[in-house]
Formats: sequence, C-alpha cells, structure tokens
Amino acid sequence: MGNVIELVARERTYTGKEVASMLGIGASTLRKWSMLLEQHGYWFLRDSQNRREYRQIDVAALQRFYRLTKDQLFPQEEAAHMIVSHQSPDATRKESAATLAPAPAPVPAPAPASIPMPVYAPNTEQWEAKLQTLASHVQQQDIAHHALLERMEKQEAYIRSSLKERDRRLTKAMNDILDAKVQLARMQQERQKSSLWHRLFRLH
Repeated sequence: MGNVIELVARERTYTGKEVASMLGIGASTLRKWSMLLEQHGYWFLRDSQNRREYRQIDVAALQRFYRLTKDQLFPQEEAAHMIVSHQSPDATRKESAATLAPAPAPVPAPAPASIPMPVYAPNTEQWEAKLQTLASHVQQQDIAHHALLERMEKQEAYIRSSLKERDRRLTKAMNDILDAKVQLARMQQERQKSSLWHRLFRLH
C-alpha cells in the first residue's frame, strides 16, 4: 500500500486548462467530455476544492475520445462507452452490425444439463487504478490538512509576537511617563529652592 501511495504521489497531474490546451479545445468542451466519461463509469482525481486533476492516462483517454468523435465520427456516447470498457472500434462496429442483423431462426434447445456457473474475475487493473486514485486523494487531503495547521501555527506565533511587542511598548511608555513626572517634580523642587534663596538674599 505504501508503494502505491508513493507511486501515485509522484505521478504528474495536469489542470483542466492545461489539458484543454493540449487537445486544442475549450474548457467547457473538456468539462462536457469529462462528465460524459464519468457517467459511463470513468473516475478522475479530485483536488481539495473538488476540481478534476488529469493524469497522463486520463489525457490519453481524452485524446482517444477526440479521435473517435472527430476523426472517426463516432457518437460521443458510443465513444465514451468504448473508452471506459477498453473496447476497440472494430469490436464496436461488429456489435453494431450484430444488433442490426436479423435474428436467426430459433433452434430447439437440447435438454438442460448441469452447467457450472461462470466465475468472473474482477478487473484488477480498474481496482488498482481506483485504489491508487483513492490513495492519492487521501494523501492530498493530508497535505492540505498539514498546510492548514502550519498556517494556523504561524498566525498564532505572529499574534503572540505582536502582543509581546505591544506589551513591551506599553511598559516603556509608562516608564517614560513616570521618569518624566520624576524629572518634573525635581525641577519644581529646584525652582522652589531657588525662589526661597532669592527672597532670603533680598531681605538682607
């Protein structure tokens, strides 16, 4: 599991604007194609703001969608189904031809026999891709959480520092006021003494 998370974390992702520029289409067209693929079971990465993130495999899928719809003139619904099911255009055409062909005459079925039920193995590639995507999403959420905590700690440190500086300046201002009052009182005392001596000398 750790190797899967490290692999997904190192994988390069692109924004919608970058992918739209690669394909030569508008951002609204890219959103429409992405939503159509998601409706058929495709899964894109999401960032912390729920915006799609495109991996290299997603870019390749969208490029194939572009070729199928623009170059080979497949309907978008059919092209989306082909991409999600990893089906080739030839196989799709055969399926379409088989659908349009008249149904063969019914053949009497033989007596029922004990036929074992087929065992369908899960698509391990799809499960692994979903697991990697989920691991990447969890890691991105964890990174965003740590970034938020770090930002909050910096804000708290700044507030504490500001409060200390305010207290220091306030204490200094109060001390300056007290010193000024002491100096003023001394000056008044000196003036009173000087005035007293002046009066005594005048009397003599």
